[in-house]
Amino acid sequence: MSTEQRLTPDDLDALTYPDPPERLRKRLTVAAAVAVLGPGAIVASANIGSGEMIFASRGGAVFGYALIWAFAVSAVAKAALAYSFNRYTVVTGEHPMARWAVLFRGPRGWFTLLMGVVSILAVPSWVGGLGISIGDLMGTIFTGSGALWATGLIVLSGILSWFGGYARLEKAQTVIVGFMLLAIAVSVVVLQPDWLAALAGLVPNVPEYNAWVGEAYPAVTERPVWLEVATYLGAVGGGTYDYIGYAGMMREKRWGMLGRRDQVALGERLARVSHTERLPLSTDAEQVARAKAWSRAPLGDTVLSFAAIAVFATMFMLNGASLLAAEQLIPDENDTLTFQAQFLTAVHPTLEYLYYVAVFFAFFGSLYAFWELYTYTAFETLAPVFTKVRLAGQRRVRPWMYLYILVASLALVWTVGELVIIVTPASVLGGLLTSGLFCLAILWTEKKVLPESHRLTRPGRWWVLLSGILLTFLGVVSTWELLA
Repeated sequence: MSTEQRLTPDDLDALTYPDPPERLRKRLTVAAAVAVLGPGAIVASANIGSGEMIFASRGGAVFGYALIWAFAVSAVAKAALAYSFNRYTVVTGEHPMARWAVLFRGPRGWFTLLMGVVSILAVPSWVGGLGISIGDLMGTIFTGSGALWATGLIVLSGILSWFGGYARLEKAQTVIVGFMLLAIAVSVVVLQPDWLAALAGLVPNVPEYNAWVGEAYPAVTERPVWLEVATYLGAVGGGTYDYIGYAGMMREKRWGMLGRRDQVALGERLARVSHTERLPLSTDAEQVARAKAWSRAPLGDTVLSFAAIAVFATMFMLNGASLLAAEQLIPDENDTLTFQAQFLTAVHPTLEYLYYVAVFFAFFGSLYAFWELYTYTAFETLAPVFTKVRLAGQRRVRPWMYLYILVASLALVWTVGELVIIVTPASVLGGLLTSGLFCLAILWTEKKVLPESHRLTRPGRWWVLLSGILLTFLGVVSTWELLA
């Protein structure tokens, strides 16, 4: 029986997988990981604009080298969430949000809607926050207010995303941002950070604001230390607003069960599996081997993308600690991107222009990617609960999500107008609290609905469990600080 034909009566009892590529049949290698790198690159690219370039630099300036451990731990924990979330999608052929709509007792879809709505509410914060950051920089370089520039860039990115007119700019972005990151790596060597202090920063500790921060930036020290740290941790690696859409984009890769040609029929079949049943996945030895092989695709995608996030965050933080802290400068208010130009001018003065061009492409590229990514986030939240949305498809949600992002993000630009303030609630709730709950929920889901042969390995379960506990704890503490 072909594994990619329409469902047959026998197939309903034991769903089977398409044949995986040979490179996934064996142990995962770097070459195999590079070959499957896809959706994770979008998350990594988006984080260059916020998590690393802004918040890692700010963390280095505010706390010195003491916070390096936090960025590393955050990247590892977020990677656990991304991998477990995407792996479930690839192995089962359904989005975790779809299973949660029927798995949790109570009104149908309450957990899916709760987690999804919190994530959707955070979306305009990142669009508006990144918009005002690049807008302020453009206003400094040229003329005009940051809000006006932000408005124009947000609208332009939305139009290009709607009509798909960014292909050439995207290629240029990859090259230019790549050169900038190479220059940043060189600048780390040129600036000669305190490597012993950096190594000490890998040991978990409760950081304190640098002594000069209270005098030079009193508004910064008014924020509780853990709320400041939580903003960074929530920003690095993204949040559930990213991961819901990230897993939805797995369909474009057609990995695992998503590679079957009967996706509509398969989706309807899985939607009818009740909360008391296990998913009808074949436990034949060959099918189990195929499932494990396909699970290496999201693993490779996740490992490479989050390794890049960790490396980039560390480089920007080292430069923030060695240069910005020495000059008592903090990326803040209307200067969230201004001072980082010195990272490149430390290598050569003319690289200042590379910085400005690269920042524009990095941030505009992130704005462009957000529109489609977050449309998937909305669809994967609503489709499991509302049949009409599921049958209509992601394209039906698209115009409404675009309108929501446009109106809400511009409202934040013109009323709040400062990145850190705009994104703090989104970072704490979506980047920490719900991220931790997602880790715990996916483990429980696997135990309830997957055959044991299709679940995460024991080390994988511990990775996700510890990450879930950590992110949930940090989220609870940070939410308390936010509301206090």
